[in-house]
Amino acid sequence: MNFIAIDFETANEKRDSACSIGLTVVKNNQIIEQKYYLIKPNELRFAPINISIHGIRASDVKNAKTFDQLWPELLPYFTNNIIMAHNAAFDLSVLRHTLDAYHIPYPNCRYGCTMILSRNFFPHLENAKLNTVNHHLGLEFNHHHASADAHACANIVLKMQEELQCADLEEFCQMAGLKLGTLHDAGYIPAKKLKKTVTSKRNFTPSPLPFISSKSDVFKHKTVVFTGTLKSMSRLSAIQLISQHGGTVGSSVTRKTDFLIVSHPAVYELQPHEMSTKLKKAIELIYKGQAIQILNESEFLEQLTK
Repeated sequence: MNFIAIDFETANEKRDSACSIGLTVVKNNQIIEQKYYLIKPNELRFAPINISIHGIRASDVKNAKTFDQLWPELLPYFTNNIIMAHNAAFDLSVLRHTLDAYHIPYPNCRYGCTMILSRNFFPHLENAKLNTVNHHLGLEFNHHHASADAHACANIVLKMQEELQCADLEEFCQMAGLKLGTLHDAGYIPAKKLKKTVTSKRNFTPSPLPFISSKSDVFKHKTVVFTGTLKSMSRLSAIQLISQHGGTVGSSVTRKTDFLIVSHPAVYELQPHEMSTKLKKAIELIYKGQAIQILNESEFLEQLTK
């Protein structure tokens, strides 16, 4: 099985603002090469949300190559290869928009998405985020570093292939419910989820729910906002718990907000496009000096059991 796993990080909300790329080359089911490049975007505007995710600032890329300068070195990795990415819709969009910005023709390649594969193959997982899937597979990595993310993406494919014992990548993807997409000089055809899929037989053990104490006063006289779907309880139950602990639940993030409870287990590992409006607003207010505490579900439950 041969493929190239990639990951882009962006400077801001624009898809043509690529500021780094990681590549992991797999030949005959073995990782044989890893590459990482910083990229100087056309517009040196780094949004605080993006910086909080990947840690790259304008000063880090001021001497880096622009994408058009780097492309001759990257092109051989893309030409006539199968490209894999986790949430390929995002990474391929970054690639296409950045190529368009420099009037560079698209390379000829096919591509697949390990997020779609993961949703199909591991339906019992709470989500198909890169860190969630890798944790399930017993793999740890430095999320939102482009090189580490590309490596993690490659590992998902290799672990799935190990279970399915299928040497042909296109056939393997079809077994796991994915039709490869195509990128070519005349445009692109998106990767597509198929109706039929096989699922993993890997053991899955959900985390037990903790006992909820009524003694904690951490939320007393505080305004709490929730975003996302909690695993351990309904939104109504969570609101009732805050009320029992002397707090107030707000419907949106404002200057009066003290806590934002986020359902995702790794809040600061989310890409900007993966963040809810409430989370983006909270990060914006934190950068302006407001003391909002952002807690994931586990941290929220820990506060309740103190």
